[in-house]
Amino acid sequence: MKKLFLSLILALSLVSFAGKVVVTINPYYLIVSQLFGDSSNVVLLVPPNANPHLFSLKPTDAKTLEEADLIVANGMGLEPYLKRYSEKTVYVSDFVPEIFLEDENPHIWLDPFFLKYYIVPGLYRVLSEKFPKKQKEIRQNTKQAIEELSEVIIDSFNVLFPHRGKIVVMPHPSFLYLFKEFDLKLLPLSSGHEHSTSFSTIKEILEKKEQIAALFREPQQPGGMLTPLEKELKLKSFVLDPLGVDGEKKISELLRKNLETIKEALK
Repeated sequence: MKKLFLSLILALSLVSFAGKVVVTINPYYLIVSQLFGDSSNVVLLVPPNANPHLFSLKPTDAKTLEEADLIVANGMGLEPYLKRYSEKTVYVSDFVPEIFLEDENPHIWLDPFFLKYYIVPGLYRVLSEKFPKKQKEIRQNTKQAIEELSEVIIDSFNVLFPHRGKIVVMPHPSFLYLFKEFDLKLLPLSSGHEHSTSFSTIKEILEKKEQIAALFREPQQPGGMLTPLEKELKLKSFVLDPLGVDGEKKISELLRKNLETIKEALK
């Protein structure tokens, strides 16, 4: 009888959290799954090895969004396909004060300060209100996530502070916020996924080649345009991953992986 009662309580608790949360990109999948304590009710829309700038909905994706109780998206033009689902969509960029945002750069999840002070607390509020029966667990997991981000910020200072003022080059401006926080300048070969490299950009890079400390590319972006620069600057390019293609379980793990890569490149 006692076992039956406990089984009933467990079943009721699972029913009380039967909602589905759909997240558009993998970094928010990592965060939401960590705050919940599991990923059983969290669905990722765009695979981490895909380019989210070029993503378009398939019929199965539309069905997934229709069935969602909550959609967590980045905003800033990254998910134009979500307009019809606006009533149940939370845009994470709304948590970050506008003064800190670059108009055409949506990659806010790569800034550990944004994550610690705005994004994770913002998602904590939304998830706690949407799923009140999970509030205690979400609160505890949020505290843990913030502690881990604090450690990442300290380690980032140790790695990047000695290199402030230097220039790094990437095909895509995804890590702009991160480098800007620690006073490194990112020179992207293009201003966005749809733009090609301009002659003036190449000229600027070559004129400042003595200040260039590292070249980076991404798994989700074509890196061929870096090949001539590697030869010209006599620098090897390293891979920074904005989305998490290696099976990371937490957002802090993704940040640390990239920090280790940056540390290696800046040796």
